[in-house]
Amino acid sequence: MASFEHTIRSRYSCRDFSPQTVPRALLDRLLRAAQGITHADGKRSVPSASSLYSLKLLAIAGRIRGLDAAAYIFDPESCRLETYLDHDVRYALQHAALEEQPWIGQAAGIITICADMGAATQTFADQPPYGSRGQRYAWIEAGAAAQNIQLQATAEELGSVLVAGFRDEATAEALVLEAPITPLIHLCFGWPAAKQ
Repeated sequence: MASFEHTIRSRYSCRDFSPQTVPRALLDRLLRAAQGITHADGKRSVPSASSLYSLKLLAIAGRIRGLDAAAYIFDPESCRLETYLDHDVRYALQHAALEEQPWIGQAAGIITICADMGAATQTFADQPPYGSRGQRYAWIEAGAAAQNIQLQATAEELGSVLVAGFRDEATAEALVLEAPITPLIHLCFGWPAAKQ
């Protein structure tokens, strides 16, 4: 097994994916790296202010072996995926991106990190700057989850790229998200094209 230092040095943004399918077990490991429960008291793989865990993970499957092309919601307690949308939304997300980002539609799958910004805002409403401290915590938690996903993908020899350049309203519409649930980051992943 590669050392953690080697994994960090090997991480890069992959924007050219092969058409090969990705095994479901690899997707499961990416999701657990982002929000898996790691302790008996319910603590997870990333830090969360006051253990609020305001993040919601959507797994968009395009070419995931054992999953229909659809969008799923990840339940950290059971580590299960439940069907959220019964169709492939990768191309809708690509059209919602800022500028041309063809790797969104080309990826085998996407993990979209969302947050309940209402819960984050309300929980930390008494901390200055009032009304926005909780949102800052949600962004920090999302960044930690995104980094874990990318490092796990690197350890699995998958390619991945973080995408935050998208139109918020169009992305929320493609994912049928209602406020205060807010899409923050896409992690596109798949086998690098060079592995063909």
